[in-house]
Amino acid sequence: GGPGREETRGFALLPPDAEKADVLRGLDLGRIARQLLAGRAACAWPSVAGRPGDTLRVVTYNIHSCRSMDGRVFPERVARLIGNLKADVVALQEVDVYRTRTGRRHQARMIAEALDMRYRFFPVVENGDGGYGLAVLSRHPFSRILCDWFPVMPGNKKREERGVIWAVIDTPAGPLHLFNTHLGLNPKERRFQATCLMGRSWLRAVPEGEPVVMCGDFNAGPRSPTYRLITERLRDVRKGFEDDPKAIRPTFFSRNPLFRIDHIFASQELRALKVRVPRSHDFQVASDHLPVCADLRVIQSAGGE
Repeated sequence: GGPGREETRGFALLPPDAEKADVLRGLDLGRIARQLLAGRAACAWPSVAGRPGDTLRVVTYNIHSCRSMDGRVFPERVARLIGNLKADVVALQEVDVYRTRTGRRHQARMIAEALDMRYRFFPVVENGDGGYGLAVLSRHPFSRILCDWFPVMPGNKKREERGVIWAVIDTPAGPLHLFNTHLGLNPKERRFQATCLMGRSWLRAVPEGEPVVMCGDFNAGPRSPTYRLITERLRDVRKGFEDDPKAIRPTFFSRNPLFRIDHIFASQELRALKVRVPRSHDFQVASDHLPVCADLRVIQSAGGE
């Protein structure tokens, strides 16, 4: 459209089975398109039968409460974009549930149902206006879920609550321990929270020899003390892909990413085969972060297949 008598006219190319109705306004056209996208989000998830049983695709994504950079709240778009990544396990941060600011919708359930995945949601922040927190989605069953808040750092004023989901997922290659978290904005607070993550209640409680993935929005780059603390025990899946620009892209801010603060870390029982940070226009608009996507193969030991 544009200035003049034709400015409100438009057209769209729709599938043959689209709703057969007279379209009188652009709003009608938009409604039909949204219904088609919502109804086919699960179909956008192609079969992964060709993927080896010992290989898992893991995605971590801060979805910014599904508030797009164009100002709209659009969980259907987030679901479609995640579906296009063909993931087995998805860790989400900044998920809204029944909050007024995002239309009082259960975003975790909406996205999981659109993708035909199981889900668990942890409301790290909860008040009379709903919940806000972390979610884990999986194509495979959960055998255990543990959610908890980080303790407040001694001597530090209480800031926004932060926490972690520990999900044990029954994959074809055996149990996978997935930790999904979103660390604080203060550097000392982040290091304290990372120390908790690496301690006896979380990482050190995983049975020896079972694979671990730790992912999320760490608000910390590769040169930070927090990152160095975590990589003493776990490996950044992007290590070894330094020559691949699609693997080492920054993740924040999505429109012009400068900071690499979203990470996937893995134990020695997992080997990274491929890593990508998608940066299409849709991903740049859907959230203020870009996702990180990694194909991980379960190996018998650190020394061999």
